[in-house]
Amino acid sequence: MTDLSFRPSTTSQSTGRDGFAENVNPELYRLLSAVDVDIEYVSGKGTELLDASGRTHLDFAGAYGALPFGHNPENIWRAMDAVRHSGEAVFVQPSVLYPAGELARRLVSVAPAGLTRVTFVNSGAEAMEVVIKIARAATGRLGILSTTNSFHGKTLGALSATGNIKYQAGFGAPVQGFDSVPFGDADALEAALVAAPGQFAAFVVEPIQGEGGVVVPPDGYLTRVREICTEHGVLLALDEVQTGLGRTGTMFACEREGVVPDVLALAKALGGGMLPSGAVLSKPEWMGESFALRHTSTFAGNALTARVGIAVLDELAADGGAVISRVQEVGDLLARELRRLAAEYPTVVSDVRGRGLLLGVELTDDINFVGRQSILGSVADQENLAVMMSSYLSQVEGIRLAPTMFGARVLRVEPPLTVTESECMRLVEALGRACAFAAAGDLAGLIGHLVGRNRSGGSVARTEAGRSGSTVGARLPHTPVQSGDSRFGFVAHPLDLSIFEAFDPSLAEFSHPERAELLERFSSATSELKPASYIIGSGRIVTEHDGAAHGNLIGLPFTSKGLLTLPPHAAVAAVGAAANLAFERGATVVGLGGYSSVVTANGLALGSMAGVLTTGNSFTAAASIRAVHRVCAERGIDLGVVRVTVLGAAGAIGRTIARALAPDVGAIALVGRPGEQGRVAPKLWDAAGEIVDAARGGAGALAAAADGRSVDDLVAGGNIEFFDDPAAGVARAQVVIAATSAPHSLIDAADLGPDAIVCDVAQPPNIPHDVGLTRPDVTVFDGGIVSMPAGSDFGLTFGLAPGLTYACMAETMLLSLSGEFELRSIGTALNGANVRRLGVLADRYGFELAESTRWREGQ
Repeated sequence: MTDLSFRPSTTSQSTGRDGFAENVNPELYRLLSAVDVDIEYVSGKGTELLDASGRTHLDFAGAYGALPFGHNPENIWRAMDAVRHSGEAVFVQPSVLYPAGELARRLVSVAPAGLTRVTFVNSGAEAMEVVIKIARAATGRLGILSTTNSFHGKTLGALSATGNIKYQAGFGAPVQGFDSVPFGDADALEAALVAAPGQFAAFVVEPIQGEGGVVVPPDGYLTRVREICTEHGVLLALDEVQTGLGRTGTMFACEREGVVPDVLALAKALGGGMLPSGAVLSKPEWMGESFALRHTSTFAGNALTARVGIAVLDELAADGGAVISRVQEVGDLLARELRRLAAEYPTVVSDVRGRGLLLGVELTDDINFVGRQSILGSVADQENLAVMMSSYLSQVEGIRLAPTMFGARVLRVEPPLTVTESECMRLVEALGRACAFAAAGDLAGLIGHLVGRNRSGGSVARTEAGRSGSTVGARLPHTPVQSGDSRFGFVAHPLDLSIFEAFDPSLAEFSHPERAELLERFSSATSELKPASYIIGSGRIVTEHDGAAHGNLIGLPFTSKGLLTLPPHAAVAAVGAAANLAFERGATVVGLGGYSSVVTANGLALGSMAGVLTTGNSFTAAASIRAVHRVCAERGIDLGVVRVTVLGAAGAIGRTIARALAPDVGAIALVGRPGEQGRVAPKLWDAAGEIVDAARGGAGALAAAADGRSVDDLVAGGNIEFFDDPAAGVARAQVVIAATSAPHSLIDAADLGPDAIVCDVAQPPNIPHDVGLTRPDVTVFDGGIVSMPAGSDFGLTFGLAPGLTYACMAETMLLSLSGEFELRSIGTALNGANVRRLGVLADRYGFELAESTRWREGQ
């Protein structure tokens, strides 16, 4: 084992971590720490890195190809030490840079013939800026053509040539004059140049797309591109920042087809893994005074980087180019073994591609790859499986891999050129274990380390009895859309940690604290580029005579309490991203389930969106109203003389239920928030006014008392009461409606009056689940639960009995089936006519409003 014994002080570790987390890039730190790849590496040698805990890792990420000889290569250190010992001046601008001249001679000697002018730069992005300037100055044209899915750097010009809009957004890129064509499609290039003669100065292209997912073009592509560019007088500029200097098994990737570009960009490996360095090589006819006398750089071509560049070329040329020859041999072995792995786990690995030691392992994005609805399937669908597998490999196996930047499904395999066969086999074996866990949908095996399992190093053997699929029931696969289906989406989240298990049965293996940590990590591992939402289920609502609707359930990694504790803007953004995902997947209407409506002010905070939004509150109220009437009728209770207490009476659902029941009941008690009574709580007082107006003309005692009398009169007569204490409010009630947004129980079983009937609309419930055990005289049922039409299934119950769903979700389904989007529920003011109409639609499409409401009896 190589000696990697350096240890920094504990103080320096803490200071460095805090400094990065607070002062360098808090956003990136959050993402890295969420998946446990915020490891502090304290020393490195060759392919190995030593972390602060003393553990050794194999580095197959390779700093994006900037480590040609691994970490701390001796030959590069010798070159740097020679500069120090000689006292050679490093920065002598403006002057003739003699070391830069030596390096330029060496580069020209190994480059494709004719590229005799060299401009030194400090990075790959700067190299691309130089390419653009050379092309524009030489041709007098401003247009730059590149390819989709390409990556050329993050400075403004390089970013404009980069073919990914996600990374351009917000920066004013692409600037005017940039356009793109599909990568690997020479005909598309020719068509673009024919359509815009004299517009483009250069066509910029990677021989193999690196960050795009290690995408190899068809054979002959570069040859044809060279011919087309020559025919149209457009410079061919090759971006070999990542592929150059031996990475693909030849000194330059373009050598494979014998193509000579007009301009060629280098960087990464030229710095020997020690310094930032780059160069742009071009044909002399393109380098006039207009560029040469206007482009300068303070640091480029300095003596230190030049001596390092010379040492890099010496190492690559040593023993007849042995390093590059081995790249081809080891690369072929590694590619062969990775393809064998892909054949063994075809549901997990969809492709292995690349050349030399620039390889990509593409993982599936099939949401059903586990064979059922699962968290790992949802992760794969969002192209995040590579991140999870990178985390596993790092923490459990001690191997560094990372996804490519744009091709998020692709694991970059880009070790130092000096990697050994045995190190490659260690990678393949470790990746095989990760694939086995993924293929089985084994959450504990693949991501258990995120909650403290399997972190000590080396894969922990897991018996078949401990694997997810053998101990718990499986969910159904995701359902495909069928022709003629109407489309909807529904935003959901686990109401609590117990229900989280319904999202994936393999979560049964995790304790509640572990589930809480997983949710926290899932939510932290999100960003503007990777929102928190993901598809957690799908299914079809099949009606007897009126067609079908397909829906996607969009999950958020927050419990009810978690959503409520988010900063308001973050909560709204998370829900908005979830709704957008549903619209992007084809939904015309999206429902806000659970607390996604609460944190968005019943949808109002989301503003205008691509489709129709609904909270489902109207149908929730409708289902609850019908349920109360039915249960009272079954119990032989005369609603006209009973006292009804409404918890959450100022809210949209509670207020609507109270208004609808008002004509038929004897008295109503309205319970608001603690400290709010009567006129002190304007919303509650306004609700009382609506209730009195609705009661007039009814058959109950409240209606009789309300005839010609004000709210004050009814309060004085005891027909309407106000409470800010839930326990006091329910003490004398025969019927209780619980409809608050509190994420917990509000009363105890002992608080309820004798033989009380309780309709608990809230989710999570406001009434304890154990009421039936301690108060057998009390009837508790869930008012917001309905049964779906026969043959409809989403394979996700949210803790409900089979065939049931929440009324808020059912409203979304009804709107999708009927197309009556004007019935949607937004804001706190619910329309009584809409509530009634949704009840009619429920009957039409086969949703049973009350038959299944008492499923909690006996709990």
